[in-house]
Amino acid sequence: MRFDDWMIKQRETNPSFGRKAGWSGETVRRYRAGEREPDHAAMATIFALTAGEVTPNDWVGVGPRSDDSNIEEQLSA
Repeated sequence: MRFDDWMIKQRETNPSFGRKAGWSGETVRRYRAGEREPDHAAMATIFALTAGEVTPNDWVGVGPRSDDSNIEEQLSA
């Protein structure tokens, strides 16, 4: 699941998620908008705070994504 989709689904605000992660709301906004890619530590934080619903694969677009059951199609793309 994409981070922005998760945020919308959970009705989470940028400032609220930022407080939980120890970031500014602006940092969260940039991650959501794709203006900034999270580093490994940030990806791990997002993974933890989303209970595994947003995975590192969701950021890089490689391999199976947590919200898509059509793994074969993803791997052949």
